[in-house]
Amino acid sequence: MGTVIHGLAIDRAVNIGPVLSARLRAAGVETLEQLKRQGALEVWQLIAAQTPPEECVHTLLALEGAIRATRWTAIDQAERDRLVAAAGLDG
Repeated sequence: MGTVIHGLAIDRAVNIGPVLSARLRAAGVETLEQLKRQGALEVWQLIAAQTPPEECVHTLLALEGAIRATRWTAIDQAERDRLVAAAGLDG
């Protein structure tokens, strides 16, 4: 019998396309609830550890936007700056 996963499938969340969805699943994140529990920064770090050259600010912000159910471009600039700095991507 297979595992039943409850909650919105990660590929149905805002900002999550097929490539990011595949990377999330490879990192063990199958649902939006799992992403919310772990947080954007922690999940981004898991993804970046698997594919460092391909990860960037937009991936981190897409994850945060998915948690907030909004496009990442709608996140306040100060909050975007805080996330980017927390990830060490600010320069």
